[in-house]
Amino acid sequence: MTGLKVTFGNGGAANVSDLLSIDAQNSNALDYSTQQHETTTGSGSSIGSGPVTVGGPGVGGEVALSFDPEANAFVFDVVGKWNSVKNVLAQSDSAENVYFKDFVQADVHLGGNSASSVEILNVKRANVSTGAGNDTVTISLLTNDSSWVNAVSVNTGAGNDTITIKQGVGFKDGTDAGTGGITGATAFNGGNGFTDGRYTTVDIKAGAGNDTVDLSGVNLKSSTVEGGTGIDHLIASSGSDTFVFHLGDMAKSIITDTIDGFNASVDKLKLVGTAVTDWTATDFGGDAVVKYVGADLAHKGETIVLSNVDASGFHNWFTA
Repeated sequence: MTGLKVTFGNGGAANVSDLLSIDAQNSNALDYSTQQHETTTGSGSSIGSGPVTVGGPGVGGEVALSFDPEANAFVFDVVGKWNSVKNVLAQSDSAENVYFKDFVQADVHLGGNSASSVEILNVKRANVSTGAGNDTVTISLLTNDSSWVNAVSVNTGAGNDTITIKQGVGFKDGTDAGTGGITGATAFNGGNGFTDGRYTTVDIKAGAGNDTVDLSGVNLKSSTVEGGTGIDHLIASSGSDTFVFHLGDMAKSIITDTIDGFNASVDKLKLVGTAVTDWTATDFGGDAVVKYVGADLAHKGETIVLSNVDASGFHNWFTA
């Protein structure tokens, strides 16, 4: 694949599963679509003229296309109201800087060994994968209702990545950050929708590298966060979060994977392939220090630190 290929769509999915697989996205899930090919060059970029009109029976809207030279980023912004253009699929074998605003679902699949920057604002569903660079992914949430699926999946591969899930803006927001309202459907919460992620499930795989995952700005229905190998800094949401670790993911010192905002009443540590008796949890400086003491000598001493958590409740958070 040469450059960045972007496809806009407005319908065609029989159910939400048709929008979750890359094969389905490439085949029939983006019916009524208009394809637009974008390419980057060594000296900057080339971009097709816009806006692009995306049509379909009884539906349709426009997407404004632009290039931000300061950010070296392609910008794709729905013109008019949220839900007038439902889907965007962006693909590149190389790293890219891309910005999407006011799509219902955004799917972004990038490659390469350089850093990518992905920003997706006011989205109900998103699937993002990036290459081996030090990538930055920022996603803000907005939903009109709890039907179908409110879900985000992020897989950033290797590199020192930063992933942030935050609140979007409501449909009644009249600022530049706003969506222009909603078309073709009503929204709950007095027509403003919800931005706090209360109906959203999030799945994050940050891969190898020293990663930061920040969910602190949202109150998620649930999340599953896997930092992978490296020294990771994970920040919980206000909702129900599960932090997944495999032996080999953590260091054997206090400078290791750290979780901030862990709520011992609802959050979990999923310590794959181990039993609760393979671990100890002790208090150190107001933090819970969880250490592997099991039979696998290669991993004995691997540690996770939970900031401002009482270690006595460890048995209640553990899940194999």
